[in-house]
Order: sequence, then C-alpha cells, then structure tokens
Amino acid sequence: MDLEQIKKTLNSGSGLALKEYLIAKLNELKSIDSIKEKDIATHQSIEIKAQKRAYSKLKEIMQDIMTFSDEVKTRDPRDSYHITDEDL
Repeated sequence: MDLEQIKKTLNSGSGLALKEYLIAKLNELKSIDSIKEKDIATHQSIEIKAQKRAYSKLKEIMQDIMTFSDEVKTRDPRDSYHITDEDL
C-alpha cells in the first residue's frame, strides 16, 4: 500500500471532494448530534466513550492517508463534545 500515492490522489482535483467528504464524516463523529441518548448514566458514559474512540481511530487512519489543514471548515466548538479522563 503506497500511502504517499493515496495522499497525492486526495490532494488532487478529483480527490479533494473525497477528502472533504471524509473530513465531514469525521466531524460527524465528533458532533453532539450523533450521540444516542441513554436513560442510564453508565450507558450514556459508555456511548460517549465509544463515540470518542471511534473518532480517534478514524482520525488516526485518515492522518495516514491525508493531510489536514486549517482551511478545512470547522464546526462551532459548542457543537462538539470534549471529554477528559477527569470527566469520566
């Protein structure tokens, strides 16, 4: 697998649309809207932890094949969840 070739393709004209799509999907994982509400606090905590792990893993995979820039549209920080180990 040639990661440099994949990066080159994603940064080309035709690959930019795919890159934007992948980044949008990554941002959806970080969005509060994608978290399922649970009635039991423990279950909600598990849901949030799973969502956070999925975001981290997908971002790790995507960083291998593409470069992120500050030009990418970012969501309002109030629309994202940020959890530290102290919160859990």
